[in-house]
Amino acid sequence: MNIGIDVDGVLVDVESYQIKYGKKYFCDKLHRKIKNPKGYDICDIFDCTREEREKFWTKYIWAYCLKEPMAKGATEYAKRAHEKGHKIFIVTGRAHTTENGVTGKIFRWMLKMWLEKNHFYYDEIYYCSENNSAIDKYNVCLENNIDILIDDKAENILALKDKITVYCFPAVWNEDNRQLDRYRIKGFEDLLEKMLYS
Repeated sequence: MNIGIDVDGVLVDVESYQIKYGKKYFCDKLHRKIKNPKGYDICDIFDCTREEREKFWTKYIWAYCLKEPMAKGATEYAKRAHEKGHKIFIVTGRAHTTENGVTGKIFRWMLKMWLEKNHFYYDEIYYCSENNSAIDKYNVCLENNIDILIDDKAENILALKDKITVYCFPAVWNEDNRQLDRYRIKGFEDLLEKMLYS
């Protein structure tokens, strides 16, 4: 099988990172309060402008991209899947990775270095635009015969649920969406167990 795996919100815990460092930046420095703790984007969580969002990520993006730990069980899952003959495809809408200039090259390099640092096996990476990730991921999955997609965003999962097998990775921004209940998993340990008994 061809298995597609998202990065932000699946392989790395963007949820905790944004809350932890967002509090330091927006609450401590700018005296803001958390507006929506279940928001996906820093703009939703702290009710900030796009410009403020960019300033936040300019300060904190490097540590996030290069040093944040990988989700528990992810490396083992990819290793086992590879051993069983499955192919692993990273399908990500990470910011800047579709850009052609220096910034795009740096962000693609950082992702590859982080995957290598965490000994995560993969066959190929598909970069999707940040703003149109649902459409891009839909097209990437169908054009490349992806059989399974592991993602955390409702729009990506719901767009593909009738085409391929989808798994909803746990996150605060998807936990109240009842449409996702039948696709939910607990994490990579859950996927490992499914693989062992399939």
